[in-house]
Amino acid sequence: MKTIATFNEADKAETVITRLRQEGVESELVDESTMQRLWFISKPLADQKIKVDEKDFDRAREVLKGLDATEDTLHDAVKCPQCQSSRVEYPQFTRKFLTPTLVEIICVLPFVGREFFCQDCQFTWPVAEKVEPPLDPLGWPKKE
Repeated sequence: MKTIATFNEADKAETVITRLRQEGVESELVDESTMQRLWFISKPLADQKIKVDEKDFDRAREVLKGLDATEDTLHDAVKCPQCQSSRVEYPQFTRKFLTPTLVEIICVLPFVGREFFCQDCQFTWPVAEKVEPPLDPLGWPKKE
């Protein structure tokens, strides 16, 4: 099974699954929130995955693209800011080996952050953007 779309909320994903099934694409919802909450010691984000069989992936992607263009079905999906793909992982570490688990435990420390990861273009981005304070011409923080 291959991920075709990612959501933060199951009910939003269920709506998309219903539309895909109406178009003849079999799909299923995989909930990774428990694994993220316990195994990765993190608040679950991008944990509702819509998956399709690998042989149906290309067709499902085209159907989903058409549905999104006409019905905005991916409005609530987690999307890559660079390529707009909804094939997103959080945190950015693979779940297939033990080593990333050790890295995830280290991420509890404040100097290593968790980021989203796009499976299509490999772009990573933080959960929240840092806002830099306004600077004066010399690069010092402006006093308000």
